[in-house]
Amino acid sequence: MSAQVDNFRNQLRAKVDDADKRLKDLEAKIKNAGDKAKNDARAHVASLESQVKAQQAKVQADLASMKAWAEEKKTITNDKIAEWKAQRQMKELTRRAESTERYAAAATDVAAAAIDEAEKAIAEAVVARMDADTAPAARSA
Repeated sequence: MSAQVDNFRNQLRAKVDDADKRLKDLEAKIKNAGDKAKNDARAHVASLESQVKAQQAKVQADLASMKAWAEEKKTITNDKIAEWKAQRQMKELTRRAESTERYAAAATDVAAAAIDEAEKAIAEAVVARMDADTAPAARSA
C-alpha cells in the first residue's frame, strides 16, 4: 500500500472515530438532562450545520472531479494499461496513478462530508427527542 492510500484510510477512520466520540459526549450530556444539556445539544447542531454548509461547494467540486475521473477511466482499458507497462510508458502510468489518487482524495472528502451530514442528522434527532420527551403532557379533556 502506498502512504497516500494509508492516509486516505486513516482520514476516514479518524473522521468516524471523532464523530462517534462527539455523539457519545452529547449522549452523556443529555443523560444529565436540564437546560444546559439542551443548549449544548442545540449548539452542537448549529456548529455541524455551519460545517456542512461550508463543505457544500467543495463536495460539489469533488463530485464533479469524481465524475470526470469515471469518464476518463472508461477510455483507459486494461489492454491499454498492459501496453503502457510492456512499453514502459512511465509517463502514462504515472499520470494514471496520480489521476486515480486525486479521485481517491475526492471520494475521501465526499465520504468525510457524508459523515458530518450523518452526525448532524443524529444530533438533530437527539435534540428533537429531547424536545418531545421534555414537553409537558397534554391535558385530558
